[in-house]
Amino acid sequence: MPLLTFGMGSFIMVLLGGVRLRSKVHIAAAVGYFVLLVYFFVGVQYVPSNGGSLPDAAVMPAFLIVWLGGIAHVLVLQTLVRQAVPVASIAPRPAAPADPAASVDPAVAAAQWRLRRREEARRIVADNPALAAELRIGRPDLPRQYDDGGLVDVNHVPAAVLATELELPMETAAAIVRQRDRIGGFRSPEELMVFADGLTPERLHIIEERLAFVPR
Repeated sequence: MPLLTFGMGSFIMVLLGGVRLRSKVHIAAAVGYFVLLVYFFVGVQYVPSNGGSLPDAAVMPAFLIVWLGGIAHVLVLQTLVRQAVPVASIAPRPAAPADPAASVDPAVAAAQWRLRRREEARRIVADNPALAAELRIGRPDLPRQYDDGGLVDVNHVPAAVLATELELPMETAAAIVRQRDRIGGFRSPEELMVFADGLTPERLHIIEERLAFVPR
């Protein structure tokens, strides 16, 4: 739309993207595009027909920002919205069994649903750490709306949460917090195993599927 409308549709598309992402920054940018568009249409009335004047030099940058800048901005927003849409589109229900006639244990169905949620949440952490932080993935200690399926962000939660959510001894949880603060955070389960005193390979194997490593 920004390309075909020569920038006149830039603020609409950026506003829609900002609302979809609940981003005050993008919404403010949409307002900025609108202001520049109004500035251009008002200023262009004072540009002589032969061009090359000071008013011409003052209004043309506004047009280029709204048009070319709007195109680039909308392309970026398309990527961000595509990454965010799967988060909202996953319905909290288990997948249908291969055999419709087969009965599914509710507990098994709920566990399978949590596994899918964790897989989706990990993709967000890997592809868009900023969105992961905004959704508070892996932070059961903070108020949030997004259900990540029970992930625990090893790099940010307090020791008490590590102990409770991962069923670890408090001494091991405290050691993990000390080491992560010392090295600036962990990047993988293998690195956690190297630096976390008291965490056995057997216990790591059990809890590995629930771990998240959001960058600090």
